[in-house]
Amino acid sequence: MNLMAQSMADQPDARHRELAESRPRMAKAALRKADTSEWREKVGRAIQRAASLVGWSLKELAGAIERDPRQVARWLAGTERPQFDALFAVDVLRWPLVQCLAELDEQNEVETTIRRRA
Repeated sequence: MNLMAQSMADQPDARHRELAESRPRMAKAALRKADTSEWREKVGRAIQRAASLVGWSLKELAGAIERDPRQVARWLAGTERPQFDALFAVDVLRWPLVQCLAELDEQNEVETTIRRRA
């Protein structure tokens, strides 16, 4: 057994302690459960607004992303985390969703420009 392997064998937890000590400690999330549920409700309203900009009902949105309408309703209500990969996979929904989510950040200013292609 070489010297390094022997020293690691003598102190099996040393490597794990060293890694843990070298990483900065993660601060506990400042968000309370009420804060996260409020944020999820805002995200749900943004998703609902994006779907309405496309002209979709709940059932049409659920069909487009191939999910159960009850599950999508939970996303919109903020009681379940939405699956953004499924939402962004639908081309026609992608841009309205980006706009509606951007509006959630009060630091953003959303400006819409309409240009007609020649």
